[in-house]
Amino acid sequence: MAWRRIVLFCLLLVVIGAIASATVPRDRRAPAEQPFPPAAAGPPAAVVDGRLPSTKDIRAEVGDVVELAVAHDAQDVAQVLTLGVSDPVGPGTDGRLVFDADRPGRFAVTLRDANQRIGTIDIKQPG
Repeated sequence: MAWRRIVLFCLLLVVIGAIASATVPRDRRAPAEQPFPPAAAGPPAAVVDGRLPSTKDIRAEVGDVVELAVAHDAQDVAQVLTLGVSDPVGPGTDGRLVFDADRPGRFAVTLRDANQRIGTIDIKQPG
C-alpha cells in the first residue's frame, strides 16, 4: 500500500512538472541583425600636426584630426582638460595628444603637475 502512494506521488509530480513546463514562456529568437547602412563618403579629415611647447597656437577646423607631440624635461602629464585628453611626458618621452576636433573654441594645453600652460588649440568652424 505504501508503494502505491509513492507511485501516485511520483506520477502527480510528473504531471505538475509537465503543466509548469507547458505554461512557461519560451525564449524567442531575436530577428537577424540588420547591417548598418554604409556611411556616406565624405572628404577625408585633415590631420593637423603640432609640437609643443615650440608652437604656441595650434590652428584647426571642426572635423580635423589633431595630433600633438608634447615634450617636457620632467615627468608630468600633458593635458587638454576641457577635451578630456592627456598623456604622460618626461625626459626622452614625448606625449601624444590625438583627438578629433569636434567643436569650435580655444583650448589650453597644460602640464598638470607643473601647473603650466604650454600652448593653445584654436578650433574654428570650417569656412
